[in-house]
Amino acid sequence: MIRMIDLIPIMKDHFNTFRSHATGKILWGELGFFCAAPTALGVVGAGLGWKLGGVDNILAAFAILAGLLFNLLVLLFDVTGKAAQGVGGATDQNERFKLAKEVQANVTYSLLVALTTAAILGVASGMDVEKVNRWVTSVLLILFTHFTLCLLMILRRIRSVYLNTFS
Repeated sequence: MIRMIDLIPIMKDHFNTFRSHATGKILWGELGFFCAAPTALGVVGAGLGWKLGGVDNILAAFAILAGLLFNLLVLLFDVTGKAAQGVGGATDQNERFKLAKEVQANVTYSLLVALTTAAILGVASGMDVEKVNRWVTSVLLILFTHFTLCLLMILRRIRSVYLNTFS
């Protein structure tokens, strides 16, 4: 694969954040939930024959969210740099640095999910599709749900970075 667009490291970094800070073991329950809940919703949507409408509006929303995630990613470079200058340097013993790296991995992955979703919506919008069929709706439901869960995880990690920094 072309190294400049190899997305595997982004996915690995994200899924490596599903580890216990205390033991380093994989948190299978959380990982399972992040994969099973979106898939279950997609299967239900396909089974019930849901067809997503308002493609243009949803595309606009995802384009805005992707832009905001790019901005957050740029800000995280500064936060990570400052965290690396703290006690423990750029090592996993520096809890603030470790949390900043995890937030960066989650934001980068969420951006990948948003861009994938926007690409699917962009193709549908370009084809003047008002409502996508149930199979595309199912895939979009999986991506929407997964994206929302990732954003919630990012919020929690940002809170942890904040508390670690200012408490």
